[in-house]
Amino acid sequence: MSFLQPLILAALPLIALPVIIHLIHQRRHRTVPWAAMMFLLQAKRMNQGMARLRHLLILLMRMAAVGALIFALSRPLAGGWWGGIGMTEADATLILLDRSASMETQDLQTGESRRSTALGKLAALLDGERAGGRLVLIDSADDTVRTLESPRALADLPFTSATATSADLPGMLERAMAHLTANDAGRADVWICSDLAENDWDPGSGRWAAIREQFARLKGTRLFLLAYPQPPANNLSVRVANVSRHTTGKTAELSLDVEVRHGAGEGASGGTARHLPLEFEVNNVRSVVEVELDEQGASLQGHRLPIDAKLEAGWGSVAIPGDANPQDNRFHFVFAEPPVRRAVIVAEEAQAGEAFRLALAIPPEPGREHAAQVLSPARVGEIDWETTGMLIWQAPFPGELVADQIERFVSAGRVAMFWPPEGPDDGSLFGSHWTGWETAGETPAQLAWWRGEADLLGHVGNGDALPVDELKTYRWRALEGPGTVLARLANDQPLLVRAATDQGAVYFCATLPTARCSSLERDGVVFYAMLQRALTEGCRPLATASQREAGRGALGDRDDWSLVAPGGDAAALSQRGLQSAVFRSESGGNWAALNRPKAEDTAGPMPAATVDALFAGLPYQRIDDTVGNASPLAREIWRMFLLAMLVALIVEAVLCLPDRRVASKRTSEFAPATGAAG
Repeated sequence: MSFLQPLILAALPLIALPVIIHLIHQRRHRTVPWAAMMFLLQAKRMNQGMARLRHLLILLMRMAAVGALIFALSRPLAGGWWGGIGMTEADATLILLDRSASMETQDLQTGESRRSTALGKLAALLDGERAGGRLVLIDSADDTVRTLESPRALADLPFTSATATSADLPGMLERAMAHLTANDAGRADVWICSDLAENDWDPGSGRWAAIREQFARLKGTRLFLLAYPQPPANNLSVRVANVSRHTTGKTAELSLDVEVRHGAGEGASGGTARHLPLEFEVNNVRSVVEVELDEQGASLQGHRLPIDAKLEAGWGSVAIPGDANPQDNRFHFVFAEPPVRRAVIVAEEAQAGEAFRLALAIPPEPGREHAAQVLSPARVGEIDWETTGMLIWQAPFPGELVADQIERFVSAGRVAMFWPPEGPDDGSLFGSHWTGWETAGETPAQLAWWRGEADLLGHVGNGDALPVDELKTYRWRALEGPGTVLARLANDQPLLVRAATDQGAVYFCATLPTARCSSLERDGVVFYAMLQRALTEGCRPLATASQREAGRGALGDRDDWSLVAPGGDAAALSQRGLQSAVFRSESGGNWAALNRPKAEDTAGPMPAATVDALFAGLPYQRIDDTVGNASPLAREIWRMFLLAMLVALIVEAVLCLPDRRVASKRTSEFAPATGAAG
């Protein structure tokens, strides 16, 4: 609670005025002993307890009426959380702004989004009566912690504008914690503005325990969550995948997959299908195709668009009609002649090397050129690191010189996959090393768990799972080192691990694709899928046309990117890479299409109980708001204090009424004695 006229609160000592008047009134009367009043005094003592209680209540009601009048004149402000905003002014106010794509969900009548609504309400609240001390902004799209001059500028700053990115709420809270600790902020209010999208909060992350522990140490810090958890109604999103250029004789065409899906947790209203126009644009040439939208959405697999045969590279987009969120209504793509998908296999066992070559040499898509080269460990010097997208290493870990080359190879965005050697290996790479071989015995070991939602063992495009549960493992080599386990055997031994890297990817597989070690080569499907996915990921940096997720650093590989689409000055230079757009590099002819991450289309809001549990034990308040709600975060409640004063005066008047029951009782008790005396 806060006040528009706080100086009037200086009159609060007037609450004691009824007590002072009562004490002065008592001193005006003199006590004169009178024998005839003996019986009356005795009766009065019998009712003295109730009388004192009534007099005390009368005095309290008079004090409450004076206090309520003073509070009403000071024009108090309070929000819907009743007292969550304290009486004291903060030394610092931190705003943690979620600028993810899902925060652009709008009210179609007003055009206000979740982000703009939150900024407007916070600006009004802080500018009105709470912007004490420093005002600090931490936004989800930038690592910079900014100090603001005034809350009025919140809505107009470039680093509070809309983006096509995701958010990292735990990371933002960690930056807020570091700022408060470094600046010894004292009393601080931390405001979090978010739509509670699960992918942005990552509630299963181990960072939350440390965040709670660190904030608990900061005395005087309060957390307020301004939440917009209500999912949008009838919102659709569009995505494009598998864009490729094909040439047949003198004609050329593009092939692409288009998916239209409903917002998280919703389907088509009424369960009836309807037609939806899709607008295709390729180098400023537009066409429209109608698709049938049902409860599952809509999709076009392998849709073909004819293009000029001379057009070897370019850009395009697919758009749907406007709805609640404009950020997910258009998806940009780029295309160019695909590079040769080249893999190098360094194997000490010829049988394993041949298994790798066969799985990598067969392209999953027609028209793609694959090349897989098998080398012995002694011929590592023949590797062309510049044109290779994937390295398979089935040999003892290399020496320092080759290890440095592999680390640079991965840092360039490529993929390295390590398989165990048969002989002893005392080396290590990427913090991991092999230990001894283990055998399953008579019954082959099967997988007890694997990560099926993503990475090398993720589900296929139609949602079906890979037959990972059918794999059999006869021999494996234990691996020690950090990383994310993607598959685990029943004896809790990791079978497939992804190491932590800033760029590229590094995998360790604990068995071999030979009949002596596993059924990988014999079953084939899982083996082929995981190698082809790794090869696709490793060859992305080699392509002159790349699909990228919008975010800070999305265009950090080159300095000469220029904006191609959308036309105009889409974003300030400091915000480049945060919007959905197409860029081209003047040197080298590279193309890049930036779009929102896939999780922004699929993730729904977290349950309120899950959110509250993340802040358990902290001084925390959650305020649920909706887009289009015009009510401010804080409002004047002086009318309630006037009502309280009126109630206090009425109660005081009732208590002051004479107790006729007691008076009649006293008359009946003393009447006989009086008559006898007469």
